[in-house]
Amino acid sequence: MISGLELLLDARVMSDADVGRAFGHGGRSNADEVDRAALVAALLSSFTPADAPLIRELTRQEIAAVGDADSGCGDVLLACCWLLFMIGHVEDAALVWRAKNVNFDAHCYIDSVFLIPQGAAVTAEFARSRDLMDLVDWVEGEWIRDTGTVARDWRSGSFFARVPPAAASVEDLATWMRQ
Repeated sequence: MISGLELLLDARVMSDADVGRAFGHGGRSNADEVDRAALVAALLSSFTPADAPLIRELTRQEIAAVGDADSGCGDVLLACCWLLFMIGHVEDAALVWRAKNVNFDAHCYIDSVFLIPQGAAVTAEFARSRDLMDLVDWVEGEWIRDTGTVARDWRSGSFFARVPPAAASVEDLATWMRQ
């Protein structure tokens, strides 16, 4: 039985294309239900800034899966967005915005604070430079008042505090992630 940590170590040495093939939506038959969820769960307790490319690819794959389901969101996509927020690259705001807008449920479930890892002004400036005016409007909108408190709450990691250790089996990690 493979552990989540073993899965993570394998994924860390893969190219984006290989990650897409191995863990992508439409890839191996169980990638959507088990491996991608387990890999994201393993990352929750073991991520480093060097994992940013892997997390981005997993996020793109989960966006595709959620989009094809045409409803729902789930903790896997939420966790991907949280990981990007925690790594803190403003450029990832565009990917989080795409995830947040994949459907109504995702828009409600993915916290807007994940769009502003370096603050609203930095994200707005980045979004303007990429002509993402809907993102500019959102981060400069009314909801921005309480972001400092909300960001501190998310950065505490308490939402994902009960994640099994990365050394747990892939099946256990996937079950926990998809509960």
